[in-house]
Amino acid sequence: MSTSRILISAVLLLSSVAVATAFDITKLLDKYPEYTQFNNLLTKTKIADEINSRKTITVLAINNNHIGEIAGKSEDVQKRILSSHVVLDYYDTQKLKQLKTDTKTQLTTLFQASGTAGDQQGFLNVINQKDGIVVFGSAAKDAPVDAKMESSILSQPFNISVLSISKPIVAPGIENLKPVSSSSAPKAAPAPSKTTPAASPEKEKAASAPTPADAPATKAPAPAPKADAPAADQSPPSSAAGKQMVSGVSVGLIVAFASFLAAH
Repeated sequence: MSTSRILISAVLLLSSVAVATAFDITKLLDKYPEYTQFNNLLTKTKIADEINSRKTITVLAINNNHIGEIAGKSEDVQKRILSSHVVLDYYDTQKLKQLKTDTKTQLTTLFQASGTAGDQQGFLNVINQKDGIVVFGSAAKDAPVDAKMESSILSQPFNISVLSISKPIVAPGIENLKPVSSSSAPKAAPAPSKTTPAASPEKEKAASAPTPADAPATKAPAPAPKADAPAADQSPPSSAAGKQMVSGVSVGLIVAFASFLAAH
């Protein structure tokens, strides 16, 4: 098989794998009418596009009965809150039940990846309690960890898992964040002045002092002859000979590589 055919086959294989692992969160949630409002908010804020661009993701969904706390907020705040319900890793019920009991495990969310989160607002804490209940909450200081996992809506190991939780997770201060703008970026410090400093009066006097005309010139001593100078036939090989050797090696490598391609 030629080299070009091998490359084409590899590209086709990678393309088929990418298609097989792709998912659309909007179409997946369309099958569950009790999450219509949550699904609509994902589309409205374009969080759905960011979810679909990922290969491994976990979505903490809220049903229509509990979405009201988010629905009345501005679109910018909705986007922050919803992005903190998207975990950048795969967690299904089985994996959550395997976590160490009564111990906080920190999860990274899509909100953390946005670059606007602060004070641990972009992280979640999850606790696998001894009573078998799994709870989620913001990792921000003094935030409650009381959003219970109710059920698994769907899972496609190990690409996407959608879990239902009992209430929205709203990190403290997430509604008061200001969007980052280029005008608020710190300005560069001005370049230092290149003005030459004025000479001191002492240096000016020294420069203008007359040099004695009859001062005898000092001659440098003649260099002593070097002993044991190397003979002419002991000099290193010329650069032309070195280039000839490198050229020979390069030609040999090219011929060998051409022979390999012809054989395959």
